[in-house]
Amino acid sequence: MTLTLLDGVKLDGFPVEQLYPGWVPVSRIPVVNDFSVVVFGEDSSGRQACWWLEGENYSASHILALHESVRRRLLTAMDYVFWPLATGVLGAPLPEQAPVSCEHLPEIAVNEMSGPWLEGYAPHTLLLPSGHADSGEALSCPNGRQIGENRITALLSAQRGSGPLIVSSPFTALPLLAQITFQTGPLSVSRFQDGDTVFYLIWNENLPALRSSFYYPDGPLLISDDPGAAIIPGLILGWYARHPEHAALIREARPFKAEDFGLGQASGLRQKEPAENTPASGVETVSPSRIRDERAEVTPEPETSRTSPSSPQAEQPTSASASQTSKQGLKSRLKSLFGRL
Repeated sequence: MTLTLLDGVKLDGFPVEQLYPGWVPVSRIPVVNDFSVVVFGEDSSGRQACWWLEGENYSASHILALHESVRRRLLTAMDYVFWPLATGVLGAPLPEQAPVSCEHLPEIAVNEMSGPWLEGYAPHTLLLPSGHADSGEALSCPNGRQIGENRITALLSAQRGSGPLIVSSPFTALPLLAQITFQTGPLSVSRFQDGDTVFYLIWNENLPALRSSFYYPDGPLLISDDPGAAIIPGLILGWYARHPEHAALIREARPFKAEDFGLGQASGLRQKEPAENTPASGVETVSPSRIRDERAEVTPEPETSRTSPSSPQAEQPTSASASQTSKQGLKSRLKSLFGRL
């Protein structure tokens, strides 16, 4: 029996008439030049797989299994999609021109291409385990950029909550609000931008016990304990390639504001000062500068009113005979704070 989506496809020179049990072709889509991809699905598990075709001929079941010369032709033909994204949104501010998209292609096909493309056509990314950052020492990135002491440790400890995701930049220590957060496979990816510097925090939702991964594309540096860490950069690039709306989302993202930390309510924590010379609960509010000025102006003199050293508040004396000359200095200083009684 000939499968409709595989009409004309030749495997080792013969028509394809039978597949492994449970697997069925779900789409056949042109990719670029003479290349196309067939996506298969397995109903029982939900898994997917690809066949890469050149013309009508089966070439491989994964892009990494393609003959090197064939893979190079395919990936080079995809430069028009990946180059603008790799040099723009992935590790730098958005370019002015509209993003190039391959949103018509299946996610599995784009992800198979984006990883090898990035590995072969971009500088090699340095991958470090997160324990490397636990020493708290300053870290030098491959591009020479310095990350301050303890900043990576603090960054990898960031916890996601129901509110906005705010972190301290590992480069400037400024508070930053995540511009966008998106899902690619099991990864939840948050993009941050500090001036012209872009970095990411990535959580693997299938491995909740892991700390987040830190990816700095311009480094190029990746700090992660994720067993699939090597494919993280390609998955992020692939998501951009399939989602041209990313440009609008990033442009519309609001910057960090003080009230995101609750600082906008700081004035509500201060007690309002009463009008000058107006008692508040029997005590006048005095600023530190005023204390210093009044202490400089006060000259001790005998008085009949006094404060008891054992009392926390000023009280009226019960007898003038309790006056002690040695306490005049203390009385005068307290009087400058609480007002004359």
